[in-house]
Amino acid sequence: MKILMVTDKMDIGGAETHILTLIRELASSGESVTLLSAGGVYADSLRKRGVRVIYSPLDKRDPFSFLECKKILKYEMKKCDIVHTHTRFTSFLAGKIRGKGSFPPIVTTAHLNFKMFPFGKLAFWGERTLAVSEDIKEYLSRNYNIPDDKISLTRNAINTNIYSRERLPKKVIIHTSRIDKGRSLTAFLLCECAKTLLKRHPGFRILIVGDGNKFCELKRKAKAVNLSLGYEGVILTGARYDIPSILRYGAIFVGVSRSALEGMAAGLPTIICGDEGYGGIASKDNFDLLLKTNFCARGLERANLNKLTADIELLINDRKKSEELSDFSKNILKSEFSATQMVNDAKCCYNLTRRPPSIALAGYFGYNNLGDETILKEALLALKELGITDISLLTANGKSNALSREYFDCFDTLRLYDRMSFNELRKAIDRADILILCGGNLLQNETSERSLMYYSEIIRYAGAKKLRIYMLSSGFGGVNGALGRYLLRKSIASADYCGCRTHYDLEIAKEYCRNSKFMPDLCFLLDEKTSHIDKNSFCWIVSKKSLIQTDEILRIAAKRKLRPIAVLLNYPEDKCICNKLVKSNIIYYIPTGYESFSNIIASCAFSVSERLHGAIFSILCHTPAYLTSETPKKEALISEVSKLLPNSSILLPYKMCDVLNKKEIGAQDSDFNDLISYAKHEIKNALRELF
Repeated sequence: MKILMVTDKMDIGGAETHILTLIRELASSGESVTLLSAGGVYADSLRKRGVRVIYSPLDKRDPFSFLECKKILKYEMKKCDIVHTHTRFTSFLAGKIRGKGSFPPIVTTAHLNFKMFPFGKLAFWGERTLAVSEDIKEYLSRNYNIPDDKISLTRNAINTNIYSRERLPKKVIIHTSRIDKGRSLTAFLLCECAKTLLKRHPGFRILIVGDGNKFCELKRKAKAVNLSLGYEGVILTGARYDIPSILRYGAIFVGVSRSALEGMAAGLPTIICGDEGYGGIASKDNFDLLLKTNFCARGLERANLNKLTADIELLINDRKKSEELSDFSKNILKSEFSATQMVNDAKCCYNLTRRPPSIALAGYFGYNNLGDETILKEALLALKELGITDISLLTANGKSNALSREYFDCFDTLRLYDRMSFNELRKAIDRADILILCGGNLLQNETSERSLMYYSEIIRYAGAKKLRIYMLSSGFGGVNGALGRYLLRKSIASADYCGCRTHYDLEIAKEYCRNSKFMPDLCFLLDEKTSHIDKNSFCWIVSKKSLIQTDEILRIAAKRKLRPIAVLLNYPEDKCICNKLVKSNIIYYIPTGYESFSNIIASCAFSVSERLHGAIFSILCHTPAYLTSETPKKEALISEVSKLLPNSSILLPYKMCDVLNKKEIGAQDSDFNDLISYAKHEIKNALRELF
């Protein structure tokens, strides 16, 4: 599962530590997690652990930053299965980018009781919301009208294993928090109480960890207190992410929310004190009450200097009580607040919202071209293997034909639409999450200007509908004219993923689509077929635009003492040459599928192919192929094979003299195996990364 975790900034704070632990645990369980944020010390620590971290100025609200955030988030959302946001702003932005669709699903964690702002009830909380406490769940339901069944509870869990070491015997009162407006009251109260508290207990120190927009003011306050004490009694560290090691030096912890849980996990007696209220010393008596507010003391009495000082004094003076509270804290955290449970809560929420994407599949389908129909078969089977069965197929006349009908039965939700009807095309795209252009040189105007204009218009419409656009096993040769090159560039640039059939095509695509990868023709996923019978014939795979004359084929047959068999892979287009074949006494064959064709070609000594897929089918049947190279796509395939297997003769450019001189005779089974295994591996890797 590819999870995109989105938040404003990853500096010191309870919500940030929650996200940090969640990402670490998800990554450890094998999930692919990407963090998108404005950086921070926690983002840096995740990067060092191998988590993919992307920077975006999500902590700023000016128009230029907003546009940059939107651009980066849009790009990253195109590559994930789940978007998990942690602030109202990031959830709102993700919802706007996705539009009215439902893919990818958006899950939002509510860490606080956010103040209502103008138009606040229009805030977007995703398909499901995770609330870190019961009072937040009630608040969301009451103020934002979110149904109860759409809100799941999770706990602000702690990985207790990292706090398992014994604490050092130091006299330090620790507070960790973001020192921001609305979150810094405790830090200032600790500075105030230091004046009297540290004079009574001179061996103690107060350590405040964190940074924020009130840090400079706090620094001035701490400096004044230290001057009055005559030594550095209040120590400010700034932002730190090695909190577990810092807590080893503590005797008492003061704070709220996740920071308080961390203190308890380290075995420190903990005082719940924050801007939203004062909960006092966390103990068995008030634990359930504090838990309901996520240890933030919301709705309880306001924090004040006298109460805080009195509770700290009590813990310093009563060592027995401190030890009892230490044991209670460690035990309750281990049993009730495990990081594993927090990850399970998140995964459960993901599974409730996640679904396979709905696909609109476009290509040259429904015209009885064996190459294109076989690509369709392999695309459908590959998608089904990935769990994707909701497919809208754009095909000729909105019907299946004899070549592809056999593959449709295994899809309960396969819908056929007429590729030449705008109304049908619109219906197919409107109900899809992803448009896939599958196989072949679809973006070309070599055979017809209409093809390039047709597919570029489909891509434009899908882009306007905010669909992801994938090109699988695509080729880009055969584009002529300024308009043609412009439409090609624009179409490739609109794609979110461009899988290229050869490295020649990859070089073209990389100029315009940054997510371009090598992805061999999908037909290489077909089963191999070999034959060990005596091979007394050869195969001529014909085309209506044939550059090879029947006289040449007959000459080859006479010289090599082999019987020629002509094969029509695209009968509707190639049937015009049947009379010529009959007059020359050349047997021709019209295969009903790859299986029937492979039975013929596997028993041939070699093939002479005028169609690219004829050469690919030959390779799959361990039959050397001569391929005419009058078009860029054929030249690219020949070049691809020759670079991969430089001394092999399994695929050669057609030259009559080479055929007569048996240049293919050195082809080895190992060469066929190496090429087919390599192609299958690359295709499967590309599909796994994509879905």
